[in-house]
Parts: sequence; structure tokens; C-alpha cells
Amino acid sequence: SSGINAEYGMRRVVYEGEVSDEARGEVWRVLLKLHLEQHTHRQRSYRNTLLTEKHRDIKLKVPTDVESKEYEAFKCAMAAVETDCRRTESSNPLFSGSDNPNQACLKRLLIHYYLHRPEIGYVQGMSDLLIPLFTVIRVESEIFWCFDAIMNRSAFSQGENCDLHHQLAFLREVVGLLLPDIYNYLSTTGDALTLTCCHRWFLLFFKREFSLPDLLPLWDTLLSAPSPFFQVFISAAMISLYFPPFLKSNCTATDILMRCQGLAGQFDVRKVIKTARNMYRDLLNMPVVPCSLRPLVGPQGAVWHGYRIPVFSCFECKKGKCKYS
Repeated sequence: SSGINAEYGMRRVVYEGEVSDEARGEVWRVLLKLHLEQHTHRQRSYRNTLLTEKHRDIKLKVPTDVESKEYEAFKCAMAAVETDCRRTESSNPLFSGSDNPNQACLKRLLIHYYLHRPEIGYVQGMSDLLIPLFTVIRVESEIFWCFDAIMNRSAFSQGENCDLHHQLAFLREVVGLLLPDIYNYLSTTGDALTLTCCHRWFLLFFKREFSLPDLLPLWDTLLSAPSPFFQVFISAAMISLYFPPFLKSNCTATDILMRCQGLAGQFDVRKVIKTARNMYRDLLNMPVVPCSLRPLVGPQGAVWHGYRIPVFSCFECKKGKCKYS
């Protein structure tokens, strides 16, 4: 109980405040469950030793039968990782250069993840998700387990409601409830309501929309938020702040996609974070929240003092058939 309260307390401080560059590494270790808030230094050290050994064991899973399908798949993954790592952050001195040891570390980590999660494998874009972790954590084994935690909550994951289809469905519903004018425009503009313009936001956790210095505080909020899918509210905030000019210009779905891509690097991270927090609170403060958004709200909004416990209801509830109850 005290450990749970300590974790919630720390998360709320991070969510509602700011994290210094010096503290971010330890904060992320706790938020990503590498360290447990209630553990002593000795317990954390012992846990790190176990995880380091487990990471070492993963390296031994490389297939050795060169005639097997597993070995052929491994070779394909190696080639894809090599190509992506060469392109990722190519202008960043921390990773640029073919003989850069940090780039070699990125490659190792991605191959280890491929061996650890063969059901997911390697998908283009995963290298982008490693960059913030590498920048903040800097210890290879710890980066690996933090990356595994990030992947478990990403659109690449096979976890419940994590896939891109479900996350976009959440976003459409939030936009419909909180931004009805934008929703109505998108719904009458070709296939704009498919929100193709937002796919990259979800897949890469906004890595290509913000500069690295801005991305880190955004991830502070994302990782500490009461909603397990707070990327939905960050996306809704970006739509709220930056889509109104699209409506005034009568943009088509293709225009919106192109303009969204052109906004990369221009988003104001402080405004986005503040708006996302407000939109989450606005959803909780609605008289009734649709049951389909129960997974989006998350269990911890009710725990944090000062947050209204939402009332969930839907048409199926009245018939006693709601699958979210």
C-alpha cells in the first residue's frame, strides 16, 4: 500500500510539474518499472543484477542452424536494423558515423529485442523509439529493459487496446466529444476521419514531431500520466491547436496529411502538454463518459486527489450487455 501510494505520488509530481535533466534518468527508470519506487538501493542493485543476467541470456538465442527458417528471418532482421540505424539520427553527433560505438549499441539492442520478442520481431521505426531512452539512460542493459517497457505500451505491441486501430478509435471518439467542430469537418472531408495524418504520432510516440530537447519533457508527461494511453490526449491536443487553420482553408484529406508532416518541429511542446492535461480533465468532468473510453481513462484518474471519478454509461449498459463493464 505505501509503495503504491509512493509511486502515484511521484507520478503525479512528474505529470503536473517538470523534470530536470539530471533527475530524468532515475525518474524514467521508476516510471518504466526498471526500478520500483519502494525498493531500497540494495534491492535495486540486486534487481539490476538479475536483469543484466537475463539480458545476457537473450544474446545467446541467436539461431545457429544456417539452413533453418529462423536463421533466414534473423538475417533479414539484421539487414533491416543495419539500414535503419544508419539512417536514424544521422545528423546527431551522438550516433552519426559508421564506426560510432553508440550506433553499434543501437543495433545490438534492436537485435536483442528481436530475439526477446520474436512474436513482434523488428519493425521499421523501432530505432526511433530507442533514441530518447539511449539519450537519458545510457546503460545498455537498462536501456534494453526500458525499451521493452516502452514497446509493451506502443502501437507495435500486441497488448489489449495498444494496436493502432484501437488507439485511433479512441482518438476519434475524444475528438468527437471535445472538438465537435473539427470532428464534423473531418467526417465530411473524404477519408480524413481515418486520421492517417496521426499514424506516425502513435507509432513513434511523437519522435519525429518534436526536437529531442522537446521530446524528453513530452515523454515525462506521457510516461507519468494517469491514462495508460495518454498519447491519445497529446494527439487530440495537437489537433486542437493546429487543425483550425486547415478548416479555414478547406483542406482535403490529402492536404491535411501533407500539412501535418510539414508541422514536424514546429509544435509548441508546452502548449501541447498543457492542452493534453486539460483535455484529459475535461473528459473526466463530462456528465457521462462513454463506456468505450473506460480503457482510455485508466484506473488511476480516480486515485489522484482532485480528479473527478467519471460516470460511465452506454446504450448497451441499459440492456445489461456492455462489454466494458
